Amino acid sequence: MLRKLALTLLVIVVCSTLAKGAGQEAYEANWDSLRKHKVPQWAKDAKFGIYAHWGIYAIAGSWDLDKNWANDVICSYRGVYSTNVKNDKRREFEKYIGPVADGYGYKDLAKKFKVENFDPAYWADLIKRSGARYAGICAIHHDGYAMWNSDVMDFNAGKLGPKRDLLGEILTEIEKRGMKTMTSFHHARTYKHYSNIMKDLKQADGVENFDILDPQFGNYYWFLGDVDHFSKVRYDLTKEVIDRYEPDAIWFDGGGGAYGTERILADYFNMGQDAGKEVCVHNKGNFGKDFGVYSYENGHSRPLYIDWPWEDDTPSAIGWCDWPWFKNIEYKKPRDVVVRLCDLVARNGGLLLSMNPRPDGTFDQGQIDLLDGIGKWLEQNGDAIYDTVPWKIFAEGHTERLEYYQINEDGKKSRSIQPDPKKLDWTDVRFTRNGEGLYATVLGVPPSKVVRVKTLSKATSISKRNKIKSVELLGFGKVQWQRTEDALEIELPDDLPNEWALSFRIRVKGKLDKAKPPYDNSSTKMPKQT
Repeated sequence: MLRKLALTLLVIVVCSTLAKGAGQEAYEANWDSLRKHKVPQWAKDAKFGIYAHWGIYAIAGSWDLDKNWANDVICSYRGVYSTNVKNDKRREFEKYIGPVADGYGYKDLAKKFKVENFDPAYWADLIKRSGARYAGICAIHHDGYAMWNSDVMDFNAGKLGPKRDLLGEILTEIEKRGMKTMTSFHHARTYKHYSNIMKDLKQADGVENFDILDPQFGNYYWFLGDVDHFSKVRYDLTKEVIDRYEPDAIWFDGGGGAYGTERILADYFNMGQDAGKEVCVHNKGNFGKDFGVYSYENGHSRPLYIDWPWEDDTPSAIGWCDWPWFKNIEYKKPRDVVVRLCDLVARNGGLLLSMNPRPDGTFDQGQIDLLDGIGKWLEQNGDAIYDTVPWKIFAEGHTERLEYYQINEDGKKSRSIQPDPKKLDWTDVRFTRNGEGLYATVLGVPPSKVVRVKTLSKATSISKRNKIKSVELLGFGKVQWQRTEDALEIELPDDLPNEWALSFRIRVKGKLDKAKPPYDNSSTKMPKQT
């Protein structure tokens, strides 16, 4: 009996293993092997994801400097270890934390990160309401502080600060609600940031007691030392997240092929095969063409149309580089994000929106209103967004580049941002399709209360019979329409389902023309590593 039971268990294990990886070769740490990995269908269909820039740097957002110094703190503690005792950022740090010359440093800022009001279930509920299909938080940023309880080093949320596994808690709640999990890694840039600081300190006077120079804190400031040490610890940290949490998607800020990145990617893809998961990598220009989901920061230098899975990555705040929270933060309006999403999806893209949580783990009302507003629109109009592909004509109206710039405090222009949602209005129509359904989304309400879609006039072939069967306004129902030589004219009802973006489902007689937009793939510009 025992022998028969053991044999049965063995068969189950073998069959399970074969089912996971049947016919699949293990990935190797080289690009010939890695490029065989395909972007999974769920990642193409999701269209909208959310993550968060949240860490000990958010504490600096509550201090007295008017600008978002928290964003500077992310990038190598800029100003904290200045050799100029009158540096305003060093003085601000010392005001709240302690004198740097007496051994106070970034590790002491971490001790203030208590996240006393962090409720991962509330976070996940809010994200779910937003309509996001995948979500997570930054696992580790440029400052090298890990948001999980790491066994690799001590500079992490499990051992210093909140003493909680923040990453694990939020990913667990996200997965419970049926969303895909994602996390981002920004620590490939850490070595270069701190190498520059160390060069300055080694040539300066009065820095003998700076904690960052003290070997006893090497298990906090793990990124110091030679490049081989950094590469090993970076690999171990990333591998720990991959093995422990098995995220559906990962995103790298920088890295390319440096610091063992190919080995990390091979491990990640092999984990996906072993776990029976279709995993996805986001490509911020660090991995070359035709690999992963292209990720354009704020739409910078992005072509108007790309015949490859892509997304724009942008903060919830209105500032182009306001990734962490700060006390004077202003948030984007739901309407502006909605019309931007409609524009991106019509162009074969999607949107990854970063939240700005407060250091205690709560959200400003402006952040909550933003996510709830997006979610209400998607609940009503999601059929025109999720699981869709571009139609052969993807846009009407403002089809040119809608770039704009913001002016920094010092008068300098930001990097270019696109599209400018303020330039999108009722004259703009964006087209998507799903199966036999064609969707036309009008980005506003025409004063005449009659929508005129010139693209869908009789002159445009939409099927072999070139006839429309019905027009339905999502959130309302069927509407009156007529198709002329000049346009498809739709009469709007008195009670509109929303005033931001009106999505119409159009059914045709015969099979819908499913041609792709004309596109020369050789013209694709990779995202710039911003």
